Amino acid sequence: MNQKLQWTVEIVVDAPLKRVWEVADDITLIPQYHPEVDKVDLIAGQAKQSLGARYQCHILEGRRAGSCVEEVVAYEPERMVTTSMVSDTWGIDRMLTNYRVEATVSRHSETSTILKFQGFYEPVGLKYRLLNALFLRRAIRRRSLAVMNGIKRVAEGKVDLVA
Repeated sequence: MNQKLQWTVEIVVDAPLKRVWEVADDITLIPQYHPEVDKVDLIAGQAKQSLGARYQCHILEGRRAGSCVEEVVAYEPERMVTTSMVSDTWGIDRMLTNYRVEATVSRHSETSTILKFQGFYEPVGLKYRLLNALFLRRAIRRRSLAVMNGIKRVAEGKVDLVA
């Protein structure tokens, strides 16, 4: 990956690697663990992450109402998935080019897993390079940590899944 690493966040999940991967691998669970996503449309009909899978995440209400399309651009089962933001209604694609997030899982112990997200992108122009340095990078990292904590809650069985 030739893009610049912008941020990294890592947590320990008190669940075996296989369970954490099952949650992260299931596209239909995104609304269960993502604090803002209300609905996911499976563009190619695939409910599991796989190379080339595309899906659209929808935030239905509030200041951030809108959607984005993401595509799986790298995939190694039970180890790593990289998604790329293909398009969005918020204008992120005009501020940050080639936005990608690499999620990895690794065994911490028999009953716990390290979940790590890394964000890669290039800010467009001087204005967004400055905003990225001042706050964008940290704001995106915080949002990613919230998503990871959601995955943690689901994998640890601390939430009831909604059908």
